[in-house]
Amino acid sequence: MIMYTVDALRERYARSSDADLLALLAVDPERLTPESRQALAEETRRRGLEAPPSWASVPVAAPAGPADVTATRRYLKAPFGARLLAYIIDGVVSAGAVGIVIAIFASTDLPKENGFIGFAIIAAAIIWAIYYSFTKDGREGGQSIGKEMLNLMVVNTTTNKPCTTGESALRALVLFALNLVPLVGWLIEPIFALSDPDGRRLGDKAANTQVIRTDDYVPTIG
Repeated sequence: MIMYTVDALRERYARSSDADLLALLAVDPERLTPESRQALAEETRRRGLEAPPSWASVPVAAPAGPADVTATRRYLKAPFGARLLAYIIDGVVSAGAVGIVIAIFASTDLPKENGFIGFAIIAAAIIWAIYYSFTKDGREGGQSIGKEMLNLMVVNTTTNKPCTTGESALRALVLFALNLVPLVGWLIEPIFALSDPDGRRLGDKAANTQVIRTDDYVPTIG
């Protein structure tokens, strides 16, 4: 029989959804190990969930109110496949404007008739692509267009707020810098996203963010 420590169980319950915790609370606490009872009671108190009366006597390490959820809430790792598809969609969105402009120019005589206007339009399309790439996860709800389509979002792991424009830019900057590394640079972030327990790549660690499923997000009240 595998025995878990209190710390291991705290980590496990911190990643569980509110629904999963409430399901566990429906079980008689005497049927659980002392370590499990303590960790579950602490996480329940931390999130401000209402436990059945049978849990009232279960001790916790330190009392905590709902406000502590902001700093301690943990989320399940978002599916890598959905993240990859969202990344591809966002790539199409950012580069699509440039491609469309180039395709139009290739089929018309505008560049020949007025080279300056043609250059200005292409430059504007490139600027749009760069702007979107760096700010996309700072859109409303911490969702780029791709992430919104795939039911994903980016959340700050400390404030529990959706990703800001600044955090989005930092995530993108780290990705851009790593992609400059010859041969293997483009593999670094996917490897971190796959291997990290929370699915956080280096850009997430730098910006203090995490990609999660939108359905898992629990907004901070107040």
